Amino acid sequence: MDRFYKQLLGKAWPVTTLVIVLSILSIYLFPVFEKTTAILLVMISVALKIFFVIRLSFKQLIKIIGDSHLLSHILILFCLLIGLIIISFTMDFSALHLIDSNAFKNNLTSNSSMPAIVFEYLYHSTITFSSVGYGDIVPVSLSAKTVVMLAIALRFFVLVFGIANINQIKVNQKK
Repeated sequence: MDRFYKQLLGKAWPVTTLVIVLSILSIYLFPVFEKTTAILLVMISVALKIFFVIRLSFKQLIKIIGDSHLLSHILILFCLLIGLIIISFTMDFSALHLIDSNAFKNNLTSNSSMPAIVFEYLYHSTITFSSVGYGDIVPVSLSAKTVVMLAIALRFFVLVFGIANINQIKVNQKK
């Protein structure tokens, strides 16, 4: 296995594990709490995930640019980051829906299955990340609007940070 992949896997697995564990807690545990407490727990979870995703992107991108300069390595890192962000916010939006079904205006019914809820918010997370924003799913509650704004801010950070460092990438050349 290439040194880059070992390094990326070594740095990414704790962040990925954190995102997965907090996402599972958000979906299955947080909704059993009283509404205000559950929303606070989701917000703390969002803040922790954002902190660790930003930390991973800073450390890894700087390391990749310093070590390899391969465009393919940068693209792999960005695919990982984008995937983590979309999945993480999918679970956050789903948790907010489970806590308060009126947090978002959407086409879900009161008896929608968990896969339908997660798919609806996977779609919403992807559309929000891409900045298309069709308007078919709209945050209504303060907590939903806050989480959507944080998702947009994180997307902006990751993309701008990557673009700001693009001039240092040497396509398919090793140092």
